Amino acid sequence: MVMFSNGFSTLQMPNDFNQIPPKDEFTDLYLVNTKIPMSIKFSTTPTLSGLPEIMEGIEDNLKGNDKIEIINSDFIVINGNIYYVIISSFSDGENEIRRNEFLYVEDNNLYIFEYTYPYADRELDDFYLDIIRSLKIVVPKYIVENGGYRLNKDD
Repeated sequence: MVMFSNGFSTLQMPNDFNQIPPKDEFTDLYLVNTKIPMSIKFSTTPTLSGLPEIMEGIEDNLKGNDKIEIINSDFIVINGNIYYVIISSFSDGENEIRRNEFLYVEDNNLYIFEYTYPYADRELDDFYLDIIRSLKIVVPKYIVENGGYRLNKDD
C-alpha cells in the first residue's frame, strides 16, 4: 500500500486504485478501481455534532428515500475509537450498488470513509478496516469557532 498525506491526516491507499482529483473542499482522497469496480472516498468536514446526532440525521435522510435500503446501522470500535457505520444498498436502474460508510468525530472534525461497489456477497471487512486502522490524524483539518469554521493553517 501507498501512503496518502495532506498535512492533516495520513492513511494507507490500497494498490491498484487510481487517484481522482477531489471535486469539493471536503473530499481529501477519492480512489477508483475499475477492475473491481470500487470507489473509496475519504472526507473531512467540520462539525459540532456527535455521532448519535449524525446517525439520526443520516437515517432520517435515508428513510425518506425509497430507493435506498439500510442494511446495517450501528456503532463499532476501531483502534479504540467509536465509529458509526452505515451499510446501505441502492439501485442505479441497472445495478445494485452497496455503500459502506464509516464515520468518526474528533476535535470537531468528522472523518468519513465511503466504499461504493456493485453489490456482492464477498467479505471485505479486512480490506475496509485495514485502511481505516491506518488513519493517523496529525492535526484537525478544521477549526470550528464563532458559528463557522476555518482551515487549520498557520496564518
